[in-house]
Amino acid sequence: MNFSTRYLSLLSALVVLVKGNPVPSALSELMTSGWTSGEELGTDGETGAPPKWEKMIKMLVHEVTTLRNQQFVEEFQKPVEEISSFSQHQVPSTPPHLSKTLCSTSNKEACLQEIIRGLQVFQLLLQHVKAEYPQSTLLPSVTHKTTVLIGLVKDQVAEVVEDLSASERKRVLGEVSTGTEWERKTSVHAILRELRNFLVDTKRALRRMGKRGKDFQ
Repeated sequence: MNFSTRYLSLLSALVVLVKGNPVPSALSELMTSGWTSGEELGTDGETGAPPKWEKMIKMLVHEVTTLRNQQFVEEFQKPVEEISSFSQHQVPSTPPHLSKTLCSTSNKEACLQEIIRGLQVFQLLLQHVKAEYPQSTLLPSVTHKTTVLIGLVKDQVAEVVEDLSASERKRVLGEVSTGTEWERKTSVHAILRELRNFLVDTKRALRRMGKRGKDFQ
């Protein structure tokens, strides 16, 4: 192509631009040609959407924390800033914190089973919360999400995890259903506090085990 021809081509392109018909860019052509997608360009696929269990735990931690604070203020007539003064109140049947040793890479199955077992106990203890704090509008959501989370974790274990037996259920509820009104209300507070702690432990344990992506959705 000689100089005159190249000049005329450039002039034609400028005329098209002036008339309001933009020359398609290389990127726009690439996006509409079917050669690539938003994921390959890094616009959507690299956001790292969290797995289902992580989203569920995040919502649960927020709701349980809100519920714990509401119950504390309404039942004990104290500001949230004084919540640490109730840290000595415990419920014997609440599951202990997850062990970092158990929830190591080499013990995935045992760790998952302990998580399920702990969540089953808290699921039962939420019945005591409902009995003592029936006015809560948030509790049904917490109970439902706990059930969903148990199902998500159960899907990842190789062996079937049995539900709590009748005798275990009776023992767990028996430890919180008796006592004075004050003791039952402090049990509610302790259950919600420890459930939140257990959920945080669970999230850390699952991350530590590398249960992400397609391996744990």
